[in-house]
Amino acid sequence: MKVDFEIDGRSIAGELSSSGDKVSLRLGDRIWEADVTQPEPGLFVLLLGNDVYRCTPDLASSEVVVNGRRIRVVARDRWQAAGRTSGSATDGRAVLSAPMPGKVVRILVEAGAGIEEHQGVLVVEAMKMQNEVSSPKAGRVVELRVREGQTVNAGEVLAVIE
Repeated sequence: MKVDFEIDGRSIAGELSSSGDKVSLRLGDRIWEADVTQPEPGLFVLLLGNDVYRCTPDLASSEVVVNGRRIRVVARDRWQAAGRTSGSATDGRAVLSAPMPGKVVRILVEAGAGIEEHQGVLVVEAMKMQNEVSSPKAGRVVELRVREGQTVNAGEVLAVIE
């Protein structure tokens, strides 16, 4: 999957793939391969060569704590970033769709809640990566069509914003 990253304010284009517990990340000509485990909810351990990284994502702040250091990380699937699958606004409504097949791991807002542009609505996990689906506009969450733990298909409608 082609991904645009923003890491501590720097934009970087990359490609991410996984197979089993292995994750591969290509940034330019460099490739990193890591073994990834999740020993407990909210904690990911990456083994990259001989180095071990304990990673705890804080989705509310778009930060990841890596071995005690806070790093702001935003990762967007290029399809999602182009607006092709994350949401489309019609007649004042925005329909948020799953960027890829996966599992809804967290719902960040309740139906009826007010929401700001680019605010996270829910999180879909795919290929051991958690992807925050955010609102393309300010408004109100009029419909949540999924629940935590639900498996979703690419393009499936997740929520509606007015």
